[in-house]
Amino acid sequence: MKKLKIFQITIIVLFIIFIFFLFRSVDYTEEYTIDDVKIVESYNKERKHYYFTLTYHDITFDYLYESKMEQQRTLINEVEIIEDDENFCLIPKGDSLEFIPLCIDNNKVTHYTKVNDQLKEQIPDEYLNASKELDEEYEGINIYNKDYTYLLWNYNGFYYINEEYTEELTLFDQELYNANLITYTEDYLIVADYDEEYTFNKFYRIAFKDGKIKEFNLNRDIYFDSYFPGYVKNKLYIVDNKEKEMYEFNAKNGDLEKIKPKMLNNDEWENVGIKSLISQNKKFSKKTNYEYNLDGDILYLNYQGKENNTVIDDEVTSIVRIKDNLIFYLKTDTLYAFDPLKGSTKLLKYFEWNFNYENMIYIN
Repeated sequence: MKKLKIFQITIIVLFIIFIFFLFRSVDYTEEYTIDDVKIVESYNKERKHYYFTLTYHDITFDYLYESKMEQQRTLINEVEIIEDDENFCLIPKGDSLEFIPLCIDNNKVTHYTKVNDQLKEQIPDEYLNASKELDEEYEGINIYNKDYTYLLWNYNGFYYINEEYTEELTLFDQELYNANLITYTEDYLIVADYDEEYTFNKFYRIAFKDGKIKEFNLNRDIYFDSYFPGYVKNKLYIVDNKEKEMYEFNAKNGDLEKIKPKMLNNDEWENVGIKSLISQNKKFSKKTNYEYNLDGDILYLNYQGKENNTVIDDEVTSIVRIKDNLIFYLKTDTLYAFDPLKGSTKLLKYFEWNFNYENMIYIN
C-alpha cells in the first residue's frame, strides 16, 4: 500500500509539473507563409501580447494584439486579399485571436476604416459595423455618443455630460480663457482655484462618476506658475516652478505633501533634480503597446516604436487625450475617439472649438 501511495503521489506531481509547463507563457517567434503572405508571429510574455508582421508584394504590415498566451502557435490559418488597383488589404483569419484588415491606400499603410470607398466596399461588413449615433443637443453641443464622460470648459466652469447626467457646473465668478491648471486623476478632474490671482490654496475635485464637486483647502500656497507632470491612480503630482518644490496631492482625502522630486519613467520611479523638472517640463511616461503621434495634421498609430506607422485620420487639429489604448482627438470642431480594433467614433461637435479648444475638453 505504501508503494502504491508513493506511486500515486508521484503521478500527481508529474501531472502538475506537466500542466505547469504546458500552460506557462513563454517568448517565442514563428515564421510561416500562407497564400503568398510571409508571416512572422511572436509572443512577449512580459507585456502579454502577440506581434505579427505580414509581408506581401514587398510591403510589410504589423499588428499587435493584447492577450494571454494561447497554447497553439501559427495562429493565422488564412489570409484573404482584396485589391483595388495598387491599393489592397490583407485580412488575416484564425480561430483564437481577433484580427482586423491591414491595408495600404495611396502608398500609405492606413487603418481599414479610412481607406478609399472602392476598397472599403470590398471589406466584409462584420468589420465595418458602426455604432448608432445619437442625435441630441445641449447648450449648442451636438452629442453623438455618450459612452464616455465629458467635462467641457465653458470659461467659468464645465458642461458635464454622460449617459446619466447633463448639467452645468459653475466654479468661478469671472470668465477665464486660459485655465491650464486642470488635470486628471483616475476618478476625478482636479481644478486649481482661479478665483485667486498669483497663488492658490484650494483645489476643486469633480467626480467623473456623477459630477459632484468637492473643495479641498490646501495647507500651503502654490503658485500658478506650476504644472502637473502626471498622476498615479488618485494621487496627483505638482511641480511649483516658482518655489522649486514638488508636491503629492491625494485626491481622495485632500492631503498635500511636499516630496523629493521624482519622475515616473515607464512605470518605474526615478529620483530627479527639481531644476531638470522645471527646465524640461518633464511628464510621467507609462508602458504602452500603442503609441500615437500627430505629424502636421495626420494622426498615426505605431506599435511600441516599431518602424511601421498606420494612418489613423487626417485634417486633425489636436490630440485631446490618450488613455490606455484609446485616443481622443479633435478635427476642427468635432471630437472623435479611436479604438485600434474598431476605428474612429464621432462623439461631440461644438462650434466654439473652431476658435478655442486648448484646455477646453476633458474626457474619461
